[in-house]
Amino acid sequence: MAISGRNPTRRRVLLAAGGTLAIPAIHTRAATSGVALVIGNSKYRWEASLPNVRRDAPDMAKRFQAMGLKTELLQDSGRQAMQQAIERFKSSARGADLAAFYFAGHGAAWGTDTYLVPQDADLANPNDVQKTLISASAVRASIDDARHRLLVFDNCRNNPADGWRQLEAERTAGFVPETQRESEGVPPDTLILYSTAPGRVAMDGPAGENSPFAAALLRQLSAPSVDLQSLEAKLRRDLLMATEGRQILWSQNTYQQPFAVAGGGGGVPAATGWANPNRVIDLPNAYAYARQNGLPLPLGLIAHRPAKTSPHFQKAASFKWDAHNKTGVSAFLLVTLSIEDSGRAELLLATHNDAGSLWRCTTATAAGSRLDFEANYGRPHFILDWRDANSGSVSAMRTERPGPSANPFSSAKFTRLDG
Repeated sequence: MAISGRNPTRRRVLLAAGGTLAIPAIHTRAATSGVALVIGNSKYRWEASLPNVRRDAPDMAKRFQAMGLKTELLQDSGRQAMQQAIERFKSSARGADLAAFYFAGHGAAWGTDTYLVPQDADLANPNDVQKTLISASAVRASIDDARHRLLVFDNCRNNPADGWRQLEAERTAGFVPETQRESEGVPPDTLILYSTAPGRVAMDGPAGENSPFAAALLRQLSAPSVDLQSLEAKLRRDLLMATEGRQILWSQNTYQQPFAVAGGGGGVPAATGWANPNRVIDLPNAYAYARQNGLPLPLGLIAHRPAKTSPHFQKAASFKWDAHNKTGVSAFLLVTLSIEDSGRAELLLATHNDAGSLWRCTTATAAGSRLDFEANYGRPHFILDWRDANSGSVSAMRTERPGPSANPFSSAKFTRLDG
């Protein structure tokens, strides 16, 4: 969940005030052997309430139970109650065929870790914040003794305090080698799903309904059979369609073989807000280009095309270019996931350099024939200038906000792949 001082947020009062809530039995033919812990924090003592969690957490708990998992639901809980529940979960997960964890509430990010915010956490002092939160990586490590693992962190991953280090999370989440991002420190047969990318906020749904991410996950888990190896790709596409390209799933997946579990069945949340199918851009050429050039590209991507009347209609697509540097030529792949009439765009950029294969999400500003964005830490700053509908020039600038007289340190020609 996004946190911005004491102000209302874009993301997510539960009916019970802390403690465990029994889930009514759901009769189903699902027979997956395992355990699940669901924590939903909506009514915070010091931070803004998150209304969608009121529905998201109980719905997810019911879905896990329908899948055959012995499920505990914790609502509006402080740090001590959360830690005690995680310890119980750790004990019950030993030897379990599947251990599933779901958290919905406020979240924060520092460096490479995500932190879960308890109901009683006070984020006013940045020096005390990490002492009051619970590390997502610690939750993951607590269930290493299960044979298979599914962890879902349905929260924002930006820096929480208003006015201090506001851009740190997004910048430190910049170009990280894909091999480190995807698998470092994560045991085999583990799927970790983050509702949004590092440094970003997760979108809310209408009050009384599920958030877009929770609704998408519930849809995927309602299938008769759910393969945890391929779940991320289906869920990423579903979420991008539900948010018209504005929110992208981030994941870590170490399943090397399919692992199918019985789905939860039951009611499926309506796909409200889904993109118009005529505006969905599939990306076969982008994936082919990525394979040919050894670029990482997460599965399940689509782009969302604005209306034909939009001044940015041609900018929604995938594009490629080659950049010459000291070590040779680097291939770049850019996907414009969404672009609004206001000029705000959501991008995914993939490339590789001496650090390895890299990809990240970032925002851009579109005006006239141009699209400009920062690659990482303010440098380089890219400017794409369309010559026609399918091609143009791309310039890399050393300054964070280049002025009219700034000179690029490299330039190339980009061409359209899809769209």
